[in-house]
Amino acid sequence: MATKKIAQTVITEDKFYTIAAANGKVVEVKDYNTENGAQIQLWDNANAEWQQWSFVRAGEGVYRIKNRFTGKMMDLDMGGVSDGTRVHQWESAQASSQLWVVEPTNDGRVKIKSNLAGKLLDPGMATENGTVLQIWADVNGDNQFWTINEVTRKPKTSVKASAVKAKKQGRVIVTFIIQKDGSVAKARIARSVDPELDAEALRIVKAMPNWTPGTQDGKPVNVKYTIPVVFSLQKDVTPGKKEVK
Repeated sequence: MATKKIAQTVITEDKFYTIAAANGKVVEVKDYNTENGAQIQLWDNANAEWQQWSFVRAGEGVYRIKNRFTGKMMDLDMGGVSDGTRVHQWESAQASSQLWVVEPTNDGRVKIKSNLAGKLLDPGMATENGTVLQIWADVNGDNQFWTINEVTRKPKTSVKASAVKAKKQGRVIVTFIIQKDGSVAKARIARSVDPELDAEALRIVKAMPNWTPGTQDGKPVNVKYTIPVVFSLQKDVTPGKKEVK
């Protein structure tokens, strides 16, 4: 008896989609991280922007898969092609590691195959939240089939996620000199995140109590230090309120 065919979701470039595993969990960018190299994982569908993707056509059945929230592409870690190579996001590039072939099946699901490696998007045998995606040879396993669904509802917003996207949290790198008397001098920003956070990082460093000075041949000397000042928004945060770690 012939297998009954189910209509496939028609992919168009002006729409967003979720990519769901067999257990209903969807593909997302871990912790709505906007940086290159952020991992791609499974999580319960929360109708969040970082769980939604557009398919940018690159050929017949071939796409770049772009995250709605971060604007970055699904990519292979280090351009790897072996079984177990992890999948992460990276800024758009003319790289074959960012090309994915969407292969329809006869039950409405699809396989998503790396155009570079010829291997399938695969969560492995794990099914829980936080499972990191990888590529694996096609074994026709149920975990290698995905359901692509068009997003028809307005995505939920998150103050914390919006702050991340606006780079209102992160790691500010500050360099300074500990002088012979232990005081802090010449503090400056070595790596910026945001002007507001930069200023706060400098304030924190300049307000530090005196250090124990460095010594050379038993005598105090000036020593240059570099430290990170990490800002992260609290989970239930009000706009503008920050927590310093």
